[in-house]
Amino acid sequence: MTKIVLLGAGHLAVHFYEQFTACPKVHLIQWYNRSIQKIYFAKEQIKITDQINELEDADLYLLCVKDEAIEPLSEKIKTRGLVVHCAGGISIDQLKGTFRKGVFYPLQSFTKERFLSFDQLPFCVEALEKKDQQLLCEFAKQLGGIPHLIDTEKRAQIHMIAVWVNNFSNHMLDLGNDLSQKHQIPFEMFRPLIEETFQKAMSMGPQKTQTGPALRQDLKTIEKHLDLITDQDIKKLYLNLSTSIQKKHEQ
Repeated sequence: MTKIVLLGAGHLAVHFYEQFTACPKVHLIQWYNRSIQKIYFAKEQIKITDQINELEDADLYLLCVKDEAIEPLSEKIKTRGLVVHCAGGISIDQLKGTFRKGVFYPLQSFTKERFLSFDQLPFCVEALEKKDQQLLCEFAKQLGGIPHLIDTEKRAQIHMIAVWVNNFSNHMLDLGNDLSQKHQIPFEMFRPLIEETFQKAMSMGPQKTQTGPALRQDLKTIEKHLDLITDQDIKKLYLNLSTSIQKKHEQ
């Protein structure tokens, strides 16, 4: 059974807490956060603390904190165990200390209020020692995930792509929602279109499933849409995206 100490109280940390407490092969022995009020709800299930020098002995210490907090927090950890951060774009070298070092990055977007299964979830694993790679791979499997041995350079590329497919696409949906509200159109009407777009892209490949006026070189429709958009930033974004589609499919 893997003994875990969890550090941090953000979206990922809360999801880990829920997964660990439901997994019989994982023993979450302690949860640390500098603001103990944020994890006070778990005090009946596990030990909680806001004192970094009171960390229990464990097999694995998971740093689920903001990127900028990884280095200063890791400097304060005194242990012979394996300390890992869970960030996509941060080097393993950002972990400071004499402990064993690694990375355990789940390739997913986490929100506290939404349940998410770890089944088949990709985990990018990195460690300085082979035995720690094996430990992290086995840990990912215990959670129902799929481990991938990925070094810092490749993980940075994965994180960048994740921003494109997740954060930027969600921003497009957010802007579409704003336009819907502005014109008093229920955003729910677009649900079947949104679901079909992403499902089709994954089953057939996004390059094969591109549609729309930009692909068709339908300049009259593009001009009409631009006339309907009053916000200059949105207008510029629409034009840039249309140009990008046209260039991509000229190849």
